[in-house]
Amino acid sequence: MNENKETQVQETETNPETETKTFTQEEVNQMIQAEADRRVSQALKKVEKKNAEKLKEAQKLATMNETEKFQYELEQREKAIAEKEKELALAENKAEATKILAEKGLSPQLVDFVVAESAEDMMTNITLLDNAFKASVKAEVEKRIAGNAPKKGLPLDKTITKEEFLKMTFSELSELKQNNPELYAQLSK
Repeated sequence: MNENKETQVQETETNPETETKTFTQEEVNQMIQAEADRRVSQALKKVEKKNAEKLKEAQKLATMNETEKFQYELEQREKAIAEKEKELALAENKAEATKILAEKGLSPQLVDFVVAESAEDMMTNITLLDNAFKASVKAEVEKRIAGNAPKKGLPLDKTITKEEFLKMTFSELSELKQNNPELYAQLSK
């Protein structure tokens, strides 16, 4: 019906050079079709690659005699079993690492950083993480403690003469104004 009806597409950026672009319905349909075609092509390539691998496997098996087929299938099963054992070992190590991290007071979310195939490697990773984390926390705590040392201030009840007021440093004046604004106002006149 209204194939040539215009559709406006606005860019969402707030760039002063941004202009509103106007497309016809036909152009929008073409862009959508092009994207759909691209995605279908990608999916077909993946399927073709998978089928080619299966065909190659079938041809390889067809050229083998019975003992070679048996030997090949046995090797494939051994590989699959070894892969499953590896996955199981990693899952067990992950569970154990989570438990150890909790015991050491570290977040269980860090488990992916320490889990390894062997228990020795995993314990080494946990020890390194624990030491680095504690050293980092200690350094930050010391930094914050050192940076916020209380300064010796003027007592609120001490009377200050005009001469003492004039001899004060800027930081002392600022502290006086903050701690005793009435006295500061009286002396600054």
